[in-house]
Amino acid sequence: MKKYNLSKIMKRAWELVKKFGMTISVGLKEAWREAKNMIEELKKNLEDMMYNCKYIHLGIDREVYTREDKGRTYLSIRCYTMAGRYKGQYKCGYVDMATNQYVCGRYDDVDALKKEYIGR
Repeated sequence: MKKYNLSKIMKRAWELVKKFGMTISVGLKEAWREAKNMIEELKKNLEDMMYNCKYIHLGIDREVYTREDKGRTYLSIRCYTMAGRYKGQYKCGYVDMATNQYVCGRYDDVDALKKEYIGR
């Protein structure tokens, strides 16, 4: 089960109420939608750049892979040969589910938020 930072979601809802004049109900729905759709947006960014980036060149077939571990969802691009054998992967950071924040670390190859290859 995923755990979300309820305090951050509520603060975001009040920010939407004050800034855009929404009702608290609409603000809460929007804040929850933002919290849940962070991973889908990052996956879409990676799918867009998977075949368009000249630096991502391992294998022929590529897929966006996610793995959940200890409150984090790790993202990577896995590459395979034409015969389906694993060729390698490009690390793309992780999303911390408690804070709903994307983190691209020192040893990651791709920044999914900015859609750019950073290498090691």
